[in-house]
Amino acid sequence: MSTTGPGPTPQVSAPGGEDPRGVPRTRRGGSVSSMVISMALILAVVALVVWVVPRPSSVQQPPADVADAAAGASELPFVPPVPEVPQGWTATSAEVNRSTDSVLTWHVGYRTDEGEYLAVEVAAAGTAGWVRAQTAGGAEDGTVQVDGREWQRYLQPDRGRRSLVRTDDGVTVVVTGEADYPVLAELVRATEAGWESAGVDRDAPAA
Repeated sequence: MSTTGPGPTPQVSAPGGEDPRGVPRTRRGGSVSSMVISMALILAVVALVVWVVPRPSSVQQPPADVADAAAGASELPFVPPVPEVPQGWTATSAEVNRSTDSVLTWHVGYRTDEGEYLAVEVAAAGTAGWVRAQTAGGAEDGTVQVDGREWQRYLQPDRGRRSLVRTDDGVTVVVTGEADYPVLAELVRATEAGWESAGVDRDAPAA
């Protein structure tokens, strides 16, 4: 008499989306699309934050305190002028420095309301080399009268640089920058007004 053992275990079909153990199968297509959507949402939020949050276009430096710098310039052999510039002009620098030929120089830089850079350079016994350096090697370009005083014009066309130069009583003033001569004449008047306010007599004849 033969004994028949148990037959093979019947295979049970699992419902769609599950393996035979009842664990849901991973749907690859669904996972990739979900990831793409999530990344798109994250990027959209980041873009919105970048667009909404204001950002400064440039770093703004505080204006230079010309009067304070002039008060501390005791090493100069003349009274340093504090130009009375038009409203809207901003002082960018004010200092005493050793320039070309070791000439001790009072320097004040400005940015006009039109964005042009100008500077006043003042020195006692300024040399020809010093004048050449302050005018960026400009060539003489005639003269101009500013409030009855004659100023020598200098032009450096390659750099768009114009300058006005005058020497009174051994003190040479160079007004220079990116602007046209009429704007430089404004800075000349502002410089002379600063001297007048400080009680400096500038009516001496030209040297």
